Amino acid sequence: MRYLIGVGNYCAFDDSIGLRIVERIAEGGLEQGFRAIDLSGNTLNLLNFLEPATEHILIVDSARMGKAPGEHAFFSPAQVETRKELSGLTTHEGDLLKILEFARQMNYHLPPITFMGIEPQSVDNAMGLSEALRLRLPEYVDAAIRRCLA
Repeated sequence: MRYLIGVGNYCAFDDSIGLRIVERIAEGGLEQGFRAIDLSGNTLNLLNFLEPATEHILIVDSARMGKAPGEHAFFSPAQVETRKELSGLTTHEGDLLKILEFARQMNYHLPPITFMGIEPQSVDNAMGLSEALRLRLPEYVDAAIRRCLA
């Protein structure tokens, strides 16, 4: 099984982009050859998908990469490092890299994992998306589906 997993927060403006991509895929009936999953901020639930039957996971989220707002990139967990100050592994911190390290230490099956990061324009306490991301949503959906099936 292949998974396209969206993470983020609907109440944090552009941080919701991963969830909106999953939403668009589900509403359009575009799940063909993979399942689209909304993890929201429950990133520890990623552990449920680290099983031998999993062929690939694409995780879609906003990411500060130093690019122009709306630009996106694909990368592996080994190509990035967290900038978050973390006190431990909790349900409130949501650091995917730390969760993957925990999974490695606990001998979970780790299939190939790819991140799709989308540079946010704004991560404010508000609903919606900035125009820079909203206008490119169809592009992100297409890119995510292609990468998930590659």
